[in-house]
Amino acid sequence: MLRLQRISVMFLVLLTACGWLRAQSVPLDPTKNLPVSATPSHTLLPEEYVWTADDVTVQRPDHGKYPWNRQDLRVEPHMFRAHFQVAVLPKAATFYLAGPREAHVFVNGRKLEDFYLNVDEPIGFHVFHADATSALKLGDNVIAVEAVRGRGIVSGGGPLTTQQLTYGEVLVAKIVPAAFGVDSTALVISDHSWRSSAKAVGGWPQVAFDDSGWKPVESLGPVESDVDLRQWSADAGMYGWPGYMGISPALRTFALSASTVSHVFTGRASFLHLDALTSVSEKGPFVVTNLNSTATDAEAPSLLLDFGREIAGRLLVESASSSTSILSIAYGESEIEALATGMSTGQQGGNYLGTNVLEVPAKGTVRGPKSGFRYVRIRFLRGAPIMSFKFIRAEGIYYPVTYAGSFESSDPLLNRIWETGAYTAHLCMQDGIWDAVKRDRGRWVGDLDVEGRVISTVFGDSVLMQETLRALVPEGSGPVNGIANYSALWVTSLYNLFLHDGDRKFLASEHDALLHILANMDTGLDADGLFMNGKHQWLFVDWSPGLYAMKREATIGTNMQYGLAYREAGQLLMTLGDKANSEKYRIQGEKTLDAVQNRFRDNDALTYGSTWQLNALALRADGNDPEMRKAVWLRVLSHVKQDAPMDQVVSPYFNLTVLDAMAKADHKQEALDWLRTYWGGMLAEGATSFWESYDLRWPKSNPHLSMQADGTSGYFVSMAHGWSSGPTAWLTENVLGITPTSPGYATVDIRPDLLGLEYANGSVPTPHGAIVIHIDRQKGIELDLPSDLQATVVYGGHTRSLSRAGHYAFAPN
Repeated sequence: MLRLQRISVMFLVLLTACGWLRAQSVPLDPTKNLPVSATPSHTLLPEEYVWTADDVTVQRPDHGKYPWNRQDLRVEPHMFRAHFQVAVLPKAATFYLAGPREAHVFVNGRKLEDFYLNVDEPIGFHVFHADATSALKLGDNVIAVEAVRGRGIVSGGGPLTTQQLTYGEVLVAKIVPAAFGVDSTALVISDHSWRSSAKAVGGWPQVAFDDSGWKPVESLGPVESDVDLRQWSADAGMYGWPGYMGISPALRTFALSASTVSHVFTGRASFLHLDALTSVSEKGPFVVTNLNSTATDAEAPSLLLDFGREIAGRLLVESASSSTSILSIAYGESEIEALATGMSTGQQGGNYLGTNVLEVPAKGTVRGPKSGFRYVRIRFLRGAPIMSFKFIRAEGIYYPVTYAGSFESSDPLLNRIWETGAYTAHLCMQDGIWDAVKRDRGRWVGDLDVEGRVISTVFGDSVLMQETLRALVPEGSGPVNGIANYSALWVTSLYNLFLHDGDRKFLASEHDALLHILANMDTGLDADGLFMNGKHQWLFVDWSPGLYAMKREATIGTNMQYGLAYREAGQLLMTLGDKANSEKYRIQGEKTLDAVQNRFRDNDALTYGSTWQLNALALRADGNDPEMRKAVWLRVLSHVKQDAPMDQVVSPYFNLTVLDAMAKADHKQEALDWLRTYWGGMLAEGATSFWESYDLRWPKSNPHLSMQADGTSGYFVSMAHGWSSGPTAWLTENVLGITPTSPGYATVDIRPDLLGLEYANGSVPTPHGAIVIHIDRQKGIELDLPSDLQATVVYGGHTRSLSRAGHYAFAPN
């Protein structure tokens, strides 16, 4: 492993030269030292997402024939009508509509506006508006809308509510008695009282038309009422809706100015006070003077904002002008993604959300779409000849938690890796624990299985994990997230959470859900207790050849994860007093793992071919066998590297299991060297959060375009993915050496190991309070323990049992 150590030193030099290793006093996470603000005083909007009753695609038994991204299917027009009263004619009124790709709007029988959206654009959900002042009358008014469904940006599954929204079969509308951009109590809103029909009848837009034969619409409820309406980037296009915040009450926002401005192009225009974009300028607001009103997009003045790190949030623009300004914006997790245009075939070359137009009202505020990004390209298209802006900055969205865990050592690279992993996990704590903040922005239990370890280690927060686990339970038959082994990972995620928080009340609340998921797993087993994928399901163990889709190695990995889940389910059920099911699943776990060995293990060895992932899983299942540990190390894990064409592919997600297995094989030092090399490689290439996929052999000139995951490559792939945060937990567990051995840290092992470091300090949150440790090669260890836990400390060749709270110190020998 000397070669790996040399590589890690090279990365450290690169990081230092690039300025990535910043002082501890400048945290990567902008929210780390923020005081937790009060719950935002935001009144949830009453307008509802509606669609035609009895004609919602995702509720059809054959909905699989109409995938969300087939924009040519189910595009027949739908008609909507509603009556509303106007007591006083307003001086100004604005109509707003979102959801459909095409809409034709009538107010009191008069055509108000026609709206069209190109569904080739990445965001298939856009807010339209039109002046409705002259269309209103005193007394009874009638609004009529003909709509064609839109198209969501991505949908990987989830609740039917999310699927319907991402499919595009929703409409939300309202008329506000105010000028564009000014929020006020609406005169009429879309709600469950509206009526609709999928068949046009002559004269249906007219006031006198009798719609009593039409059925009331089907409603998904108010637009901000359900967390499922904010999954999967479904509401990314709602940024132009007056009053829409689109975040849960538990979330908070923060303001962040750009750290730098680059790629400045003025053309025939001019910029004044550019420094106002990076700080509060004493000279005045940022001003764009553009007398060329006929400029094309390519000629429009533009610039690129860099916020210094990946963030979850949106662009926030406040005008200081007396007229509307039109801007186009594009986000990017990398600089080149923000500067890209369009979406090329296979999604390689275009920024994920595309280019979006922002209409900034006079003296008003507007938000860009919610996403994950570091860079924003802005073009100032048109408006007043002189456009002035009070500010243009990012509005970050975050879940408020305290960094109760910590890690700091003599190696700045490891410190940065720990911090970056913690920040990556925190970014993904949003409306549930998501896989990523750009895509998919949804609940995946594979990601949670890693994120949960990190969140418990760093934040000690259980609430969001509990909410996410509940939301992932399938309503009917079938696996979690639609992937067989993800049901197993739901069980192991529940086990990991209970081990860290010891919350028996929550565990008891999930007893039925646990049995439901286990029963779904049972239906796929053969007589030997193996899942042999008789229904030809798409499997996923890792983004590596052979480990996803209907492949032999994917089947082996799925069975290993099944066996581990059954084993841990037996322990959870015993805790709940369900002795019968506990014994059933304990036996089933051993049966499945034994069958895996008998059918799939190499005849001449204790290994499973040369695949890192399968052999790492095997050590997790049966790591107490010293001969097996030796064989797996010598035949497989001692060859972990990525500097030759034939070296294996592994994702950052499954690399955590590889690290665990190397430690299990008594090779922690080599595991630490690999951690430095692999995750340090991302930092050397500019990462401020850990990426969905990574390979040390990929080209370095444009790493984002070279990323490969999810069956594609390029800017589509995420640069902030929670499943890549694992080193943060690993460093705490293996260097600080702190791991719970019974639920809620009632008992805990503390086995510090500097692994060549001069010192390491840190803390771990527990339900009893933080465990704080200082390890020094020369001085020994100092340890602070909270009450109500039993600690077994192994250090300096001695084993000590500690049961009282207090401060302890032990010499190195």
